[in-house]
Amino acid sequence: MNKPHIPKSISQRLASYHLANLSPAWVELAPNTEQIKSIGGKWQAYFTKQPKVNTNISDYCDTLQGMLPIEYAFELPHMQLKDNTYTDIIAFEDVSGGWLLFLDVTNNVLELQQYQQAANELHLLKGQLDRTLSRHIGHEIAQLAVDGDIQLNTEGERKIISTLFVDIRGFTNYNEKVDAQEVMNTLNAYMHEMLQSILDNHGIIDKIMGDGIMAIFGIAASNNNHVEDVFQAGLTIQQRIKALNEKRAQRQQEVLGVGVGIATGEAVLGILGSHERRAFTAIGKHVNLAARLESNARAGEILLDEVTLNALEKTPHHRRVNLELKGIGKVDVYTVVLD
Repeated sequence: MNKPHIPKSISQRLASYHLANLSPAWVELAPNTEQIKSIGGKWQAYFTKQPKVNTNISDYCDTLQGMLPIEYAFELPHMQLKDNTYTDIIAFEDVSGGWLLFLDVTNNVLELQQYQQAANELHLLKGQLDRTLSRHIGHEIAQLAVDGDIQLNTEGERKIISTLFVDIRGFTNYNEKVDAQEVMNTLNAYMHEMLQSILDNHGIIDKIMGDGIMAIFGIAASNNNHVEDVFQAGLTIQQRIKALNEKRAQRQQEVLGVGVGIATGEAVLGILGSHERRAFTAIGKHVNLAARLESNARAGEILLDEVTLNALEKTPHHRRVNLELKGIGKVDVYTVVLD
């Protein structure tokens, strides 16, 4: 069935009504600077005094210190610039320079806080499962539970999945010698590439641990075998990190590599934690193996277990390596030879 056509006048009216409720304000920045070129909209909702042209926007908004000039589009959701006021800050650039869009989302944030507080008092009742679990474990996992694809309880569900661990190499040393704001910007840049690679290949983010990520494959809907998805995610991570490093090297910024570990096997999926704080996770021997593989992987390397390698439709160019893994012992693993 064809979607109904919405007349242009109605679309414009809806857009105008929605934006009016968000009290938009915008700041135009001079190219490659944080210097204000022009300002418009309801700036009073976000600043105690009007920002002046030819001054730096970070002088009026501490949140933006170290974030500019804009190197790529980014969003800062739910920033508290004034008491009891929450703001989405959206940064992007075009041919004329950089732009910052400020949107008042106070009502949305206060409503979300009320839902979160209520969710802590609710049991996992079926009729309210989606809303409640979304506060704890994310909408995607909650929706899978509502659809019956996974069971979420303290007993857990056994399932064959693939697990990926990825971690930035040398980040601790980098952190100790560089300004904290620069460290945060660098971490966000690398995390963006790694997280997007996982999500693009149907992975679920289990947890973020400092400069590392654990992701699981075989739960989210996909047209592929989850082993193909996890391997493609590992390849994409290394490819995107390589491209990022080339750009950073051109700007004379320090480059960092990442190591990837992947293993496949049976795991127990379920909810861990107390009534106040719960988290979805996977537990199993292969999960521990994937973590050990990641800790042994060098920068730019992907280490696979034998189950994952054998399950791939097309065997990648690889070398077998015998490693002594902490808590596991000697294991034959496979390092993928990247192009």
